[in-house]
Amino acid sequence: QEEIVHVPTIMQQARNHHIEVEQVVEVPVPMTQEEIVHVPKILQHERNHHFHVEEIVDVVVEQKVEEILHVPVIQTQERIVQNPVEVEVEVPRPQVIEKTIEVPKIQIEEKII
Repeated sequence: QEEIVHVPTIMQQARNHHIEVEQVVEVPVPMTQEEIVHVPKILQHERNHHFHVEEIVDVVVEQKVEEILHVPVIQTQERIVQNPVEVEVEVPRPQVIEKTIEVPKIQIEEKII
């Protein structure tokens, strides 16, 4: 005799692990530096002699050096965190107050005249 046997199938599942990483990065800010340069002035005076003088003056020219920097982009993420809070509240319970009141008893007397 043949017998049918059911064998369970084993399936492997891949698990995803999500780990949030927060990183604070300090980025230097480029600063512009100013420098005062004194440039000599050329003054012309009248001379009695008619000599033509040519004067060559070297003037210091400020040079700017450019450099390409790769600055990482900082992304901000907003997270909403919900923390359940237990609050105990005192609720007043109604109280039953019993009072005994004495009421005078009225008697009716009948008189025949």
